[in-house]
Amino acid sequence: MGWTAAELLSHPDRLTSPLMRNAAGDLEAASWDEALGYIVDKIIGIQTRYGRDAMGIFGGGGLTNEKAYTLGKFARIALKTPHIDYNGRFCMSSAAAAGIKSFGIDRGLPFPLEDIPGAGAILLTGGNPAETMPPIMQYFDEQMIYKAKLGIVRPRK
Repeated sequence: MGWTAAELLSHPDRLTSPLMRNAAGDLEAASWDEALGYIVDKIIGIQTRYGRDAMGIFGGGGLTNEKAYTLGKFARIALKTPHIDYNGRFCMSSAAAAGIKSFGIDRGLPFPLEDIPGAGAILLTGGNPAETMPPIMQYFDEQMIYKAKLGIVRPRK
């Protein structure tokens, strides 16, 4: 969990019930039983028509070990499919290749996090650690106390 993850629990835009599309195509609140029943019916329909292997699971890199284990069990036992993957194989493979080429490592940082507060200037390019790696922000916060320069190049809206 990130530094601000708990704030999401009370955010006014947080969904607290499932949404389903009505006949007009608009989203409207539904009961959990209705939403889960719809999902189960769709899974059974797909597996009946195309076989069990037509289903797959795609997990996120932010899963804890316990959640990843549970997701794997769900795929193999509940869905009876061997198809389970995670985003790290796609989004991180290019980063790993670049890291090996540039720094000789495929994961992690080429410097200790404790070096960030002492840096006189930092340029962040193409990333947003506040969104993607919130625990690292404590080091940037400490760096800003010393009035160091922080440049951000963010090529997205």
